[in-house]
Amino acid sequence: MAEIKRGILGGLSGKVGTVVGANWRGKNIIRVVPRKSGKKPSQLQLEQRSKFKLVSNFLQPFNALFSRYFGADRGLKSKVNLALSYHLQEAIEPQEDGFAIRFDKVVVSKGSIPTVPMNSVTVENDSLNFAWTSAMASGLAAATDLLTVVLYEKQQKIMRIFERVVSRDVNSGESDQYILV
Repeated sequence: MAEIKRGILGGLSGKVGTVVGANWRGKNIIRVVPRKSGKKPSQLQLEQRSKFKLVSNFLQPFNALFSRYFGADRGLKSKVNLALSYHLQEAIEPQEDGFAIRFDKVVVSKGSIPTVPMNSVTVENDSLNFAWTSAMASGLAAATDLLTVVLYEKQQKIMRIFERVVSRDVNSGESDQYILV
């Protein structure tokens, strides 16, 4: 059942016969209910669906981070859409049994401020210690920039985000909250 908000000229939300109304990025839209295809999907379609499912499921926990830090919205593409597009193109590789994420290609932020290259990451006495080289020479980086650390454990598929951990000029940091289980 559909709901008409704000009278007859308001936005439509829901399904009426073969028409579906929705609010998409602040705009009220209507569209036709898609017909189910009687054809079997091609091998390329199955592969694309597999890639899309893999990347979408992997990126889902990062969406809040993407909406703040992954570049700038471009037209109808949100920052989350841009992140999905990047990872579909750059961060997957074929394997015998399907596709896998290339963790060396995963990017959680894009912008004009340079990232900090990590020199070392160690675990000592229930703390995660990390050191980096500050990239202050770029002109856009400031000593007061605050570091955000993202940890992902591949086997258990657990992700943790630590925001505003320490300022860029310190060149090292510690978190005693790194325990993932």
